[in-house]
Amino acid sequence: MAAFIPNARRPRQFRRVSRQTDDLYNEELRRHYRFGSENLDRLEDLIGDRLQHGTNRNFSLTARQQIPIALRLFASGFFLQLIGDIFGVDIATVSRTITRVTDVLFSLKDEYIRFSTTDDERRTVQQGFYKIRHFPGVFGCIDGTHVRIISPPKDQEAAYINRKQYHSIDVQATCNYRGMYTVVSHNGCLLFYKGFPMGF
Repeated sequence: MAAFIPNARRPRQFRRVSRQTDDLYNEELRRHYRFGSENLDRLEDLIGDRLQHGTNRNFSLTARQQIPIALRLFASGFFLQLIGDIFGVDIATVSRTITRVTDVLFSLKDEYIRFSTTDDERRTVQQGFYKIRHFPGVFGCIDGTHVRIISPPKDQEAAYINRKQYHSIDVQATCNYRGMYTVVSHNGCLLFYKGFPMGF
């Protein structure tokens, strides 16, 4: 008869993480992740090296497994537990992965999110918009949305309740004719910006 050890740790067990994107068509990819297969490959090429773990201990996730986990949250706003169930990983792994991918993407903001700063760049953007809808003199499209957040501390709560009575921050973004962000701000504070003042 085996001896019972009350405080013995059970060995950790890991479910194999399936490559959720492999069997989906482009339309399904866009619906689930807001990215097509080409853009997923491009994103992996761009940040994959930075997402690699230094060791394979504990069956660490590859970049190709980490990126869809984060994108699923960005695209859907699902609870972490649900995303963990979809990908077959623990909720703590989902949380760490989303933080990791977000930090890597944020570190690239100044390189990829910037406003047109030269006359040539502005002229190119204006021509791009004109070709799309024959609307002259446009060098940016602007829109805003509310991003749901966890309830802040009581003393700050009132500032984060929107007109629909849930907690959020309002985010305003500007993009060029190719749909690439040039400025992103929230509650009047610039998050991503490179170029001349916009006067928000």
